[in-house]
Amino acid sequence: MLKRSWSAALIVSVVFILIGSAFTSVFADTSAPAGNGLSISPLTTNIVINSGQTQIVPLYIKNVTGSEATIEVQIDDFTANSNETGQPLLLLNGETAPSHSLKNYIAPIENVNLSAGQQQEINVSISIPKNTPGGGYYGAVRFIPITTSSGKSITLTASVASLILVRVPGNVIDSLNLASFGVEQSSGSDQAIFFSNHNLQADIRFQNTGNVQEQPFGKAVLKDGNKEVGIYEINNTVPASNVLPGSIRKFTINLTNIGFIGKYTLEGNFGYGVSGQLVSGSTTFYVIPLSVIIIAIVIILLILIAIFVTPRLIRMHDRRVVRRSRI
Repeated sequence: MLKRSWSAALIVSVVFILIGSAFTSVFADTSAPAGNGLSISPLTTNIVINSGQTQIVPLYIKNVTGSEATIEVQIDDFTANSNETGQPLLLLNGETAPSHSLKNYIAPIENVNLSAGQQQEINVSISIPKNTPGGGYYGAVRFIPITTSSGKSITLTASVASLILVRVPGNVIDSLNLASFGVEQSSGSDQAIFFSNHNLQADIRFQNTGNVQEQPFGKAVLKDGNKEVGIYEINNTVPASNVLPGSIRKFTINLTNIGFIGKYTLEGNFGYGVSGQLVSGSTTFYVIPLSVIIIAIVIILLILIAIFVTPRLIRMHDRRVVRRSRI
């Protein structure tokens, strides 16, 4: 009897664990218009410049409005945004980045006058001094409309920027780790058990512990048992997105071909750096509809009733029969 009670307690504990687990549930375009009537191309440039050399980066700015405008050109540094989306955090008002600053290596650019619909090439001159340590340096060339043909000023918030990321050869440290590799539903937190197969996505968070920006690439493979049901490629845009030094960036993949119920494994193999270093990760998750969990709980409860309650009811019934027979 003691052994049977212990077994029942174990079954109940497993059920509650299952229930608790279940309920814990950059810029990439080459050209883009701006709301203020300017478009710039490209939005991101990745180049290699040796120390002691100068390189010209051509940018193209276009006035897409119907009136003439004077455009001020400013050079700004930027850092990684803490939201891990890759959206750069521009440092305005002349602020310099604490590290990886490119601003002081870019020559000043004069204001630009653009007639309605005119596009103009802007040559950005970048000079890397001799003995500059190897690593990544990045900044933004920002275009600010300051007046129109009517003489009206335009606010500084109406600006567009082109990002320039430079890799300087030398003592370069390529180091990229997986901060996390998991699956979430509808932009929630990573989980292991899901009640449905809808809106599941993989979250791949890369942490750059080196001194140069990295562009991770590779594939994630979704398996149902030993069967591959999905292959997904990350960061395959042109230009590819960067993970800045000292930051974490999250890449997401919308998972497809997931059945109504099952156990799935997601495996990822990714490369980075000029030598093609590798980083890998895997995660396992379960899709168990709530209806299945409820049915399983009902079945277990019925089994427990059959084991413990039914024999007691039978014994009580037998005692009543015996008492009546004696009367």
